[in-house]
Amino acid sequence: MSLKLLKHAIYSIKPLPPVKICYLIKHGEHQIAFNERKQLRAASIIKLFILAAAYYEEERGNVDLSKQVTIPASAMTGGSGIVAYLSDKQTYTYQQLLELMIIVSDNTATNALIDFIGLGSIQTFIEKIHCENTKLERKLMDEKAIKLGLENVTTCYDVMLLLDLFTEDNSVLPKQRRQQILAVLENQQFNSKLTAFSSYDSTIRTFHKTGELTGAEHDAAIFQTADKLLKAVVLTEGWANNGEGQQFHQAAGAHIYHYLKG
Repeated sequence: MSLKLLKHAIYSIKPLPPVKICYLIKHGEHQIAFNERKQLRAASIIKLFILAAAYYEEERGNVDLSKQVTIPASAMTGGSGIVAYLSDKQTYTYQQLLELMIIVSDNTATNALIDFIGLGSIQTFIEKIHCENTKLERKLMDEKAIKLGLENVTTCYDVMLLLDLFTEDNSVLPKQRRQQILAVLENQQFNSKLTAFSSYDSTIRTFHKTGELTGAEHDAAIFQTADKLLKAVVLTEGWANNGEGQQFHQAAGAHIYHYLKG
């Protein structure tokens, strides 16, 4: 299957409005895209930017991710994750919180990291890597901020810029940091979207992060085979039922899987 055929295959499963579909898929110097610069609610995809910012700030000597923190009951956050649902006092390193933020999309860990790194510092990093349409304006599950109109947003184009930083030589994240990031992403526990097929094939390595809110289903993934490196960002919003959104991602992921195996 060629990238052109992959584009036709994904277009064939495109849902009708009001669902918004945005994607950007890259293989080497070639890519296919649809609405790749359309800004949508980021959901947990914003955690990828926090992950990168954390390693960038540690590389510069501004933070120490080996530092320990005890998370008080008052800081527990609902939604995805496990920290808020464990008993007794909990102490973690910030490195462990990074891992929890990605592999089980932990919101409490995420908010602790935003406090530690600084929301302003994370946004400055986002701007440094030229992600002009990505904004971190609030913590996760912050109802007061949401009512004030503050929202975390991004685009497929911006997320792809970040995936490029994870996989290509650059002056922002040295090789050791890129390896750390990929090691965390490879331990992702949520594989019901783009990686639903490939995560069970030992010939394909996957490194990715999902995101979801009511009506929104996202996934940003790196697929690696013996001879291919493919990056895919698929952001969707407007689903009446999130289950349908996950089914769309699975169908798109199946087409990507067949492309990789072709």
